[in-house]
Amino acid sequence: MELRRSATLLDVARLAGVSRSTAARALGKYGSVSPELQSMVAAAAEALGYRGNALARSVSSGRSHTIGVVVSDIENPHFARAVRGMTDAAKAAGFDVILANTDESVEAERDAVQVFLDKRVDGLIVASTSRSDSGHLLDVVGMGRPLVLFDRRPDNVEADWVGTDCYADAKSVMEFLISKGHRHIAFLSATTKTPEELEAGSPLPISTIADRVRAVRDTARARGIGYEFISGAMSPEKTQEIVASLLRRPDRPSAIIASYSRIALPTFQAIHGAGMSVPEDISLVCLDDTEWMTVSHPSVTAISNPAYDMGIKAAEVLLERIAGAGPDVRDHLLPATFIERASVADFMQAKVGNPA
Repeated sequence: MELRRSATLLDVARLAGVSRSTAARALGKYGSVSPELQSMVAAAAEALGYRGNALARSVSSGRSHTIGVVVSDIENPHFARAVRGMTDAAKAAGFDVILANTDESVEAERDAVQVFLDKRVDGLIVASTSRSDSGHLLDVVGMGRPLVLFDRRPDNVEADWVGTDCYADAKSVMEFLISKGHRHIAFLSATTKTPEELEAGSPLPISTIADRVRAVRDTARARGIGYEFISGAMSPEKTQEIVASLLRRPDRPSAIIASYSRIALPTFQAIHGAGMSVPEDISLVCLDDTEWMTVSHPSVTAISNPAYDMGIKAAEVLLERIAGAGPDVRDHLLPATFIERASVADFMQAKVGNPA
């Protein structure tokens, strides 16, 4: 059976009765083409089943109608929801999204950015792995390619940033726990820095964790309560091991703040695995809300980050930059929501109910 030849741009031009260059401008949506000719070319392309060559369009128009998105962990529900927002906003504007996952590797991030530049993406959204190792991002800015920093904020990179106030959110959780009578609070994170390094203010590669650590330390010191940093929760298994060890201590904290949802779940499981209960034996709060926290027993108090809306905002800002619009480089801060559920013991209420 003879295979049917694919329609070419020249075929479309001949059927529409226009020059090849006019057909290219009409289909690529660049340059000056009258609405009448635009309609004629579109009708001819549809009749012939023409599928244009994206690379050819990018060469002739200077636009690929694609954006590159680099995230550190697509399995993290926060980034998964954000990417959905980005793709929805991009699709609505006629743009495609190419996604890269770095697994928190700076080298993988650097390679992904270069691949996207080679593919002539019109702009990039990057959730950076490192605050300081950002020469590749500085290169993007230097060449004038639109860049939006997402969630994490690298040092010294002058570009739009979309995120939440992680310092204020962690501070609000600390104040809430203190108001409930908690005087020894632990912050559990996946950083490889030791607790001693965190206490000493050692620079952290990820800005969101750095902001949360500062908030815990600053609030605890200001309010005169005990606190500790617990690091190394790099996997569910390691998290359960760390929490199980913590629960065996006679001086264990009365509350744990989990840095994000993928730490909170194994923490919750470890508590129940030790034959203990939340919040009777230890309270739990997470700085990153997700679906299971609403159906667990008890439900888990958390900070709900507007990840989907953040993704939409990041894409919208980038598309404005690609179009040559938008204000001076600035921060785009979206509000998070504190959701009180049933995972925190109220020692102050217990004192009121049982005066001694």
